[in-house]
Amino acid sequence: MSLTGMLQIAGWALLALVIAYLVWKFYQTRVDFTYMTHNDQGFKQALKGRGFLLDPEEFIVRGPNAPKLEFVALDPATGARKLVPLLNQNTGAINLRPQFCVPLPFSATTADDHSIVVEARVQFSLNREKMFFVYNVQDFGLALETRIQSAIRAEVGRREDQQLRAGLGDVEEGAVKRLRQAEEDGDEAHEAGIALGVRFHGVSFAYKSAEEFAASGAVPGMAAPMAGEGGAAGALAPQRSQARTGALSFTPQQLDKLADQFRTQSPQSTAALLAMLEMQTRQNIAEALAASGQLIVVTPQELGLAGATVQGQVLSRHEAHVAAASAQPART
Repeated sequence: MSLTGMLQIAGWALLALVIAYLVWKFYQTRVDFTYMTHNDQGFKQALKGRGFLLDPEEFIVRGPNAPKLEFVALDPATGARKLVPLLNQNTGAINLRPQFCVPLPFSATTADDHSIVVEARVQFSLNREKMFFVYNVQDFGLALETRIQSAIRAEVGRREDQQLRAGLGDVEEGAVKRLRQAEEDGDEAHEAGIALGVRFHGVSFAYKSAEEFAASGAVPGMAAPMAGEGGAAGALAPQRSQARTGALSFTPQQLDKLADQFRTQSPQSTAALLAMLEMQTRQNIAEALAASGQLIVVTPQELGLAGATVQGQVLSRHEAHVAAASAQPART
């Protein structure tokens, strides 16, 4: 074979290698996803549009060693929580579409020491311009939930219980501002672990008092058993008490809520509320005595039933009986 033929073969082989390399290094993205690249020094860039990775040491982040970019969301089919991945480990594609993170219920405390349990729903999306932070965060899902909980707890802690009930929208707006501010404050000189590389779009949440949440048998920060699960989980679930709550068993937080109600009620409404509390307490006393299984004789005074109303009814019946007896003609 002549030298010219050998050179032609070598040229074609080199061209084939170049084409194979360009095909291997070619990338194409849409507006709703991106790829991260890295080299021996770590994060390199977040890709946009289409092109070639000309650096032979630069590769798309993918495979089993790629960061696990996951977050907690609700499964619309079952209503249970599940982990949703943002990075496809096979291709390396990263989803930039808005998502809803729904952390497990967590506790918070108001300015007047009311303990509540919050269920939050936060809309977010990854920020292509800050993928450096996404790449370097150790546990993205945990960091995201911690950031959300901190922002909502801070807003709840600025308000008393009655202010919280009256201004949920203000709390949600304040939490979004805190989340966005944390991203801006952390984006200085690539301070890994401070910014998360996330855009926050909105926050909504509902809450229950700690007593109400505990009565449901759930525990803050723990997933509830799936529907249909039995066994030990069902056996260990606390049972609701059948006894009705009386005035003497109210916690300081419950009494504070009643005081909030009294401040906004008319004197007639306040009197009606107090009367209902009194009747409930009397019923609790009667139920407790009946539950003992023993014969117990108590006076109306001991049950608190010797008020003016009861005495008036007794006296009226006695007077009517006397009057009826005196009206009858004497027998001879």
